[in-house]
Amino acid sequence: MPILVPLAILVAVLALVTGALLLRGGKKTSFVEFLAKALGEGFSLMEANRLNEAASVAQVADRGAIFWSPRDLDRVIAAIGGVDVTRSREIAGLLDKLYTLRKRLEFDQPRFQMGIRSSRQMAQGQRVRLLVVGLGVFNSTLVDNNQRFLVLSWPLGLRLPKGFVWKGKKISIYFWRREDAGYVFDSYVLDDLRIMVVPVIHVAHSESLLRTQKRKSVRARTTMPAYLYLLKRIEGAFEKPELTAGLRSRLADISEDGFALVIGGKAKEGLLVKAQFALGRRQIVMSGTVKSIDFDRDKNQSILHVQAVPPSARTRNAIRSFVYGNRGTTDDADAEAEG
Repeated sequence: MPILVPLAILVAVLALVTGALLLRGGKKTSFVEFLAKALGEGFSLMEANRLNEAASVAQVADRGAIFWSPRDLDRVIAAIGGVDVTRSREIAGLLDKLYTLRKRLEFDQPRFQMGIRSSRQMAQGQRVRLLVVGLGVFNSTLVDNNQRFLVLSWPLGLRLPKGFVWKGKKISIYFWRREDAGYVFDSYVLDDLRIMVVPVIHVAHSESLLRTQKRKSVRARTTMPAYLYLLKRIEGAFEKPELTAGLRSRLADISEDGFALVIGGKAKEGLLVKAQFALGRRQIVMSGTVKSIDFDRDKNQSILHVQAVPPSARTRNAIRSFVYGNRGTTDDADAEAEG
């Protein structure tokens, strides 16, 4: 019998919602509809009520819009971070759910859904990696993209065998398209030559691009300073700030599951690292493994792409707040998330 009571209440709510949807036409979302939608998204009754209040504080024209409009949801997130003075564990949990919804809305945007199918759609300046069977992986950049072929900068990386020529070589090309996904396709080198004394290779186009490794989190580009520390092991890595300065570096981008750092000199993949930087008034510490490196020989700089250890709820909310531009929720709104 106790189980039947909540079920009966839920059925009644859904029935009311169905009736309201049939009658509302172009009217704004009613509280009953809002409540049903919130419950369907995994929010509790108390959280749904708080969302409704925050939507009012944020002056959202239609409270139901927060479930499909990133802009309105951002306003509600900022309001929740600003109106509650207790900064409780419940608020931290609510923010976590809201940012999960925010990420889904972001990835529903066309720029994340629409990929490319042909190498003719690649943008000039795109960094790529070339795999030559039997030799290894080389780094290059797309200099020009015309109807006949791709013009790539001279591949750099491993030492080439004596007498090696690129012309005629079969290659696999890998690249990551910004705000999209990773791609790979097979091709071959049409020619290797010099244009204005600059060595380049011409690569045949492909109409069979394979889209892989879709982005799992939204990243924000930055230029803020950071300190880098090398770790002996990743197990037990914690978020306590270091008291001494590490290697000076620059944070190039950040997301809840990784970051990129620019350092001087050359580095190698597989390094275990720890980064420390400031987001507003909060010190952020993240640890992880260097998964890939982009080395600029002319500048003698490396960009380390790091896959991070899953951060704590407090750190994750602070990062997501920065990424989505809700600076008001970065400071202590979830300070008690871990208890």
